[in-house]
Amino acid sequence: MVIPRHGWEDEFTATLFKKEASYNAGVTIDSANACSTAGFEIDVQWPDRIESDKADVTGFEFGTQQEIIEQQVTMTYSEAHARPNSLAGLAALVLGSVTATQDGAFAAYKHAIRPIAVSSALPSISVMHNKGGLKYQYDGVKGNSIEISGEAGGPVAISAELWGSGKRTSVGTATPALVVESWMLWKDCTVWREDGSSISISATPAQGVEDISSATPDVLGPRMKSFSTKFTNGLVRQPGFGGLGYSQDIDRGRRTIDLSFELIFVDSTELDLFVAQDPVAIELDCVGALIDPGGTYKYGFNLIIPKFQLKTPPLGQGGAGDDLTVTMDCEVLDDGTNPAFMLDVYTGKAAYIAA
Repeated sequence: MVIPRHGWEDEFTATLFKKEASYNAGVTIDSANACSTAGFEIDVQWPDRIESDKADVTGFEFGTQQEIIEQQVTMTYSEAHARPNSLAGLAALVLGSVTATQDGAFAAYKHAIRPIAVSSALPSISVMHNKGGLKYQYDGVKGNSIEISGEAGGPVAISAELWGSGKRTSVGTATPALVVESWMLWKDCTVWREDGSSISISATPAQGVEDISSATPDVLGPRMKSFSTKFTNGLVRQPGFGGLGYSQDIDRGRRTIDLSFELIFVDSTELDLFVAQDPVAIELDCVGALIDPGGTYKYGFNLIIPKFQLKTPPLGQGGAGDDLTVTMDCEVLDDGTNPAFMLDVYTGKAAYIAA
C-alpha cells in the first residue's frame, strides 16, 4: 500500500531571534533561537549549478561526466493571513537593522526595522524545513525581499524571498514551538497620506497616531481597495575560490522599493499630484489586540514611506457597472532625511535577528 504524504504536514522553522555569528556558520535550532510558523506556503528550490563535458572534445558523441559545481537553495515563503511575529522576523532579516523598545516593564515590544547602512553586511540565519518527512537545515540564509499586501476587507498578507548558501543538512532536530498570535487584518488599519510642504515625518513613530504631517493629512482608509509594497535587496551570490561548492557570501545589490495601491475615485486629487509631480508620504497603522494586558502596545505594524511620486497618471478606471477606481503607481524616493522605508512591528518577543 502506498500512503501519500500531504502538503499540510509541512513544517517551517527559522532562527528569527538569532543571526549567524559569521556567514554560513549556522545557528542552533532550539526554542531560544527559533520558532515554527503556521498558515504558510513555501516553495523550496535547489537550483544547483550543474556542468558536464558534453560540449568538450572527449571522443564520444555524448557527454561522459556531470557534476554539481555549486549548490544553491532558494525559498519563497508566504502567509495569506500574516502574523506580527513572522513579519517582524522576516522584515528584520531583509532590511537588516532592528531596534527594540519595551512597553515599560511589560512583555510587549516595538521593533523599529529600517534599511541597514550601505556599508554594513546583511544578517543571515538558519532555516529548517520538513516536507514529506524530509527535514533539512539550510544555513547562510539571507533575505532578498519582503512584501506586504492585501485587499480591502481581508487579511494582511506577507511574502519573502530567501536565499541560502547552498549548505543543506538532513537533520532530526525537534521542531520548536509555534508563536501563537492573531492575524493582522486590514479592517484594523488606518491609512494617512500627506503631500508637499506639509510632510513632516516623526523621528519616533507612535502606534495609533498619525506621524507624517504638520497639518491635516488625508485619511485614505475608506477609499482603499488594495495595497502592495515590496522591499528588495537584489542579492548576488559570491561563490569565490575554496568555498566547497557553497556561496561564500551573498551580497546586497542596489535596493529597490515597489509601492502601489488602488483607491476609489472621487475627484482630481490624485491626478493633480501626478501632474504637479508633488512629493507624497503615506502611513499605514495596523493596530490589533493588546499584547500584554497591563501595557499599551498592541499587536500590529506601522509602515511609513516618507517620499514617493506618481509614475503614471491615475485616471479613473472601470466599466459601466463598476465603481471607478484609480491606481497609484509610485516611485519611492529618498527625502534626504529619513529612511526610505520605515517599519515598526509590535510583538511579544524581545528581539529579532540578535547577535
